[in-house]
Amino acid sequence: MKEVEKNEIKRLSDRLDAIRHQQAELSLVEAADKYAELEKEKATLETEIERLRSVQSQKLSKEAQKLMSLPFRRAITKKEQADMAS
Repeated sequence: MKEVEKNEIKRLSDRLDAIRHQQAELSLVEAADKYAELEKEKATLETEIERLRSVQSQKLSKEAQKLMSLPFRRAITKKEQADMAS
């Protein structure tokens, strides 16, 4: 599932970058309606990217909670104890 969100974020980010380049090339006087259309699409892409990032973050934190709840049974070696002290 992480890959799905990651790929979708990448695709949307690429589209957002393309829109920004298109806006830079447009003249506000001659193509105001096209610029406004791109601005609206840009806003929707930004909100969707933010939503996907929060979903990805929630999934990662759930995974981290699962890992933290796992019992840790291996004894720590003296070398590891020394590394922790320094």
